[in-house]
Amino acid sequence: MNIKLRATNLIKKLKTSNPRDIADDLGIDILYLDLPKSIRGFLVRVLKRKIIVINKSLTRTAQLVTICHELGHVRLHPGYGYYYHATGTRYVSSRREREANEFALYLLSESHWDGLNIKLWKRVFTEKQPDPKLVHRILTELMEHDGVC
Repeated sequence: MNIKLRATNLIKKLKTSNPRDIADDLGIDILYLDLPKSIRGFLVRVLKRKIIVINKSLTRTAQLVTICHELGHVRLHPGYGYYYHATGTRYVSSRREREANEFALYLLSESHWDGLNIKLWKRVFTEKQPDPKLVHRILTELMEHDGVC
């Protein structure tokens, strides 16, 4: 599965890289709720309607990363529901979680991020199959940096 191509095609098709706009264009509601600190967000389906639930205590950047991650599940793993743990330092080796992280990173790459390690980003984008731990590390840095432009 070419995750980079799927993210890029979605951005081109919808003419936006804004994750909130993408969710809206796909008919996915986003709810911001008080959740336990251990959960960043999750995807649910209620009466055939997809809903991304986000922990409202997260920073703006962490919310965007989590929305992108959940959009990855929507686009790559139809029929499944997931939740995204708050433990940013914990690496989850599940194939679906790795793929959702990679999708999130490609989606976020279309935005402008200030002050991040560009060398790491370039390594991911030049590899055919990026190192999942490196992808996870970059997403964690994004959430810690809170540097969305």
